[in-house]
Amino acid sequence: MKIAFLAPRFHTNQITMVKFLLENHYKVSFFVTRIGQSEDHSSLKPLLIKLNIFTKLLRIFLKSNNTIFDYRYGLPSARELFDFRSTNYDILIIRDPLNLMSLSYLLWSKLIGVKTILYVQREIYKKKTSSIKEIIEEFFITIFKTECISPCLGNTNFKKYTKKITYLPFCQSIDQYKKKWFLNDKINLITVGKFISRKNHLLLIKALSKISDKDKFRLTIIGECSTKEHSDHIKEIKKASIMSNLDITILENVRHNNLKEYYKKHDLFVLPSVNEPASISNLEAMAYGLPVITTDSNNTSCYTEDGENGYIVKSNDIEDLFEKLKQLILNKSQIIKFGNKSRTLVKEKYNPNINYKKYFDKLSKI
Repeated sequence: MKIAFLAPRFHTNQITMVKFLLENHYKVSFFVTRIGQSEDHSSLKPLLIKLNIFTKLLRIFLKSNNTIFDYRYGLPSARELFDFRSTNYDILIIRDPLNLMSLSYLLWSKLIGVKTILYVQREIYKKKTSSIKEIIEEFFITIFKTECISPCLGNTNFKKYTKKITYLPFCQSIDQYKKKWFLNDKINLITVGKFISRKNHLLLIKALSKISDKDKFRLTIIGECSTKEHSDHIKEIKKASIMSNLDITILENVRHNNLKEYYKKHDLFVLPSVNEPASISNLEAMAYGLPVITTDSNNTSCYTEDGENGYIVKSNDIEDLFEKLKQLILNKSQIIKFGNKSRTLVKEKYNPNINYKKYFDKLSKI
């Protein structure tokens, strides 16, 4: 079976799925409009889409340096579309339907008879809202009769926001290694994410500053720096780090395939971001036996079982974050207990050889 992916870039949250497909002898291509700074291309090199002349002229006219402009407002060249047709793909998995690039491939796939699946980062079970974006998205799903997948479960007390959607969680493979806790006799905290304000690096630093015994822990901040916004935010983080008198290390553009070495050397993962669409880093940390503290506005907070392998705190609530950090930093045995539970959850609930196999075996039969 030949499967193609279409997305703004080869995001880390799709690497495990692509690796699974390749290892199980599927033929896979991944079409993108840009290449990220910290991407892992060890399993597959993404194909950069050639844009048509109108998109190129529009970009020049608007003087756009927006990294997602080409996906949002761009159109592929005719040559790209004919090459796509000639490859005879069976399935195209499209990231987000409400962009010109994704819509053009969706319409083209319908025309040439390629099955399409929309990959969206929306909570499946959620309270109905009057969001224009969600209403339009539901309209496209209905009108095109297209199946959807999402890694975000949501609150199962509510109904599915569309009947055409399937919960397909992010998955992680487990590396076999012996965990060494509390290197240098410290509790080693780590956070991973782009250097943007909604990741709440500054809030994390402020919360940690409230802990009286600052010699007990250290923090590593890892993120992508590829825009001026990122650079400006790093300056703020560095300034806050100096003011806090905390032991903080800041690392830029660490390749995704090198992240595992950092997870292995740390004891606690913290993601205090607000309105997080679908983080994969919290699950990656769980695979390496780390407890997770994340927020209630992270759409993949469902992977953290509150009080079992970590805590889900209120977004932008420094007191709640401080209390949960303090509880774990002052209790090493709890960190180990939560960390072991994280690894068990990945093995049993977020295993690619269970979830992805079941889903793609079903597709193959269809």
